[in-house]
This record gives sequence, C-alpha cells and structure tokens, in this order.
Amino acid sequence: MIVCPEHAIIAGDLNDPTSEAAQLVAREPVRVRKPEQGTQPKLYYIDGDESAIVPTAARHESIYMWSQRNAAVLGGGALYPPDSPLLQENALAAYDVGHARPWGWQVPAYCWTKSIGSGALAVPAIAMLLGRLPGDRMRDIALASVALVFTALTTVLLVWDLDHKERFLRVVFTPQSKSWLARGAFILITYSGLCGVFWLAAVAGFPFAASVLLWPTVLVGFCGAAYTAFLFGQCEGRDLWQTPLLPAHLIVQALLCGSAVLALLPDSIGGSTQALSFAVPTLAISLGLHLLMLLGEVAMPHTTDNARYGARLMTHGPFARAFWGGAVVVGGIVPLLLLLLGGPSRIAAGAASLLALAGLLIFEWCFVMAGQSVPNS
Repeated sequence: MIVCPEHAIIAGDLNDPTSEAAQLVAREPVRVRKPEQGTQPKLYYIDGDESAIVPTAARHESIYMWSQRNAAVLGGGALYPPDSPLLQENALAAYDVGHARPWGWQVPAYCWTKSIGSGALAVPAIAMLLGRLPGDRMRDIALASVALVFTALTTVLLVWDLDHKERFLRVVFTPQSKSWLARGAFILITYSGLCGVFWLAAVAGFPFAASVLLWPTVLVGFCGAAYTAFLFGQCEGRDLWQTPLLPAHLIVQALLCGSAVLALLPDSIGGSTQALSFAVPTLAISLGLHLLMLLGEVAMPHTTDNARYGARLMTHGPFARAFWGGAVVVGGIVPLLLLLLGGPSRIAAGAASLLALAGLLIFEWCFVMAGQSVPNS
C-alpha cells in the first residue's frame, strides 16, 4: 500500500523482518515519542532530533513562520513559559495548531464537590469512634443531606463535561471493567445509595440502623474520594497527574472538607460546641497535610519533562498567581493562622472553613488546567 508518494512516511508490518519498515527500524537510528509512558509506541522517527519531536523543547513566539497562533480554541496554543529550563537553545517552533483542552471547568468543580460529598460524614464518625462526640440525629440528617446533594452535583458535573452525554448510560449499563470512569460511577452510585439509606434511618428515628450504616458509608466515601487518582492515572499523556501522592491527597482533601462542613454547621442542626472543638483541630491538621502534599506535588523531583513542565506552569507560569495567592496563601496559610490564633471561636472557624474550601477549589482548577496545558504534540 502506498502511504506517501514521496516516501517520507513508510508503513509496514514490524513483525515481518522482510518488510521495508522492519528493515529500516533495524538499520537506521530511530527514536519514538514518550517511551517512558510504557505504551510501546510504534511510530518511529529516523534521525529524529529531540527539538523536533519533544513538544516542550522548542521555543514558541507570538507568531509562527507561516501562521498566527490560534487563540480562539479553548486552550488553543499550548502554554510555553519563555524562561523554562526545559527549552533547548536555538530550537524555535515554525508551525503548530491549536489543541483544545478536553476537560473544562466542570472537572475541577467535580473534584471539589466530590471532596465535600465524600467527606461530610467522615469527621463526626471519627470523632464518635474516638469517644469525642456523641450521636446526634439532627447532625446525621444534616450531614447526610450535604453528602447527597454534593454527590449529586458531582454526578451532574461529570456528565456535563462529556461531549456525548448520552454515553454516560453506556458507562452504567455496559461498563468497561478496566475503566476507572466506570468504576468511579459505580462507587458514586453505591455511596449515594448508602447515604440515602442512612438519611432515611436518621429521619425515621432508627439510631441502631444509622449506627450500623455509618462506617460502611464513610469507607465507601473514602473510595469515592480516592478513585479520581486512578482515573487521572489512566491519562497517560498528562504526567502531572501521575503523582503517587494523589490518592492520599484526595482523602486528606475529603477530611478537610468534612471538618470545614462540620465547623460551619449551626447549633440548631448538630453544630454543637463539642462538635466545633473537634472540627477545628481536625481542619487545622488536614489543612497542614494538604499544604505539605500540595507543595510536594509541585516541588518533588519529576521523572518526565511533561510533569516538570506542568508543575512549572503552576508555580511560575500563567497559573502561578492563582496557585500561590489563592490555593496556598488565601486558602491555606490564612485559614491555618485563623484556626491557630482564633481557637474554638465560631467566627474564626467559620471564616477559616470558607477560605479553606475556596482555596481547595482554586487548587483543583490549577491542577487540572495546568496538567492539560502541557503540549503533547
């Protein structure tokens, strides 16, 4: 089959040693793109220079040799910090096209609502296990309602981001067993079902049934918080999301949100002084862990250029102001100081909780968008 009349592109059976493609690969110096991903690419470049096939190696000007950069596409024209240490000297891009980011604002919002929904019941459950908090029917009803509402919002945002929304039904009725999108959907369905039954038991005044259901619901909620790490892990071209810290970080985020929700709960629906006295130190600890993990995800040595580039976009690129100012200072350091200096004050705890939740949303936006802004081709 003639693929290219000029013979610049050659196709063939690499398993057939007599084919031209197999002979060229065996004879010529060849290289592939992103071999570190372990996907066994079969597109070989003969005498391919790194600056020509590694997207983060070439410098991009405001215009190309034959065209202007396309800024009309969402994410069109990937982000290239001019001071990046990954750029090769004298390597200049002559032409590129706009590549849209497949995930919009709905995915950062989905991560945020999922953290709130999956963590709402966890913190009081831990407090009760430690003997620091008695059972409270109104608190159970309020927090189960928060869990149900935010898990429902999570599902809405997840479906909203799909280009073909009707295909979500396929995920549920004909799931791919290896897909974390399908696994996550069933985890969220299971968690919603348990929350619903727990809510009914609390409303109907069956404390024994509610106590039996509480920990299974919390444990499935932790699974709901952590599964996104494995979903992101299947995005092989987005190395920033491949950090081994991510599953633990997502559980810490759920605890952060759960303690913030508990601290914001009014007295009339279970937000007692005793609940606040447990929520404040839990929020402070989870905030401290979140900040350490957040900084670890961008400062730890990254094994690929793609991951280093994504981290640099967050810390020194177009997302730096939101990351440092919003996620770290306003959403991390300030609420931590309010909790340490304000003590069990309900006003200080409420302000810290709102700032922490806002900072987490900003971090999710930076993390998801920076990971997609690294050029893949």
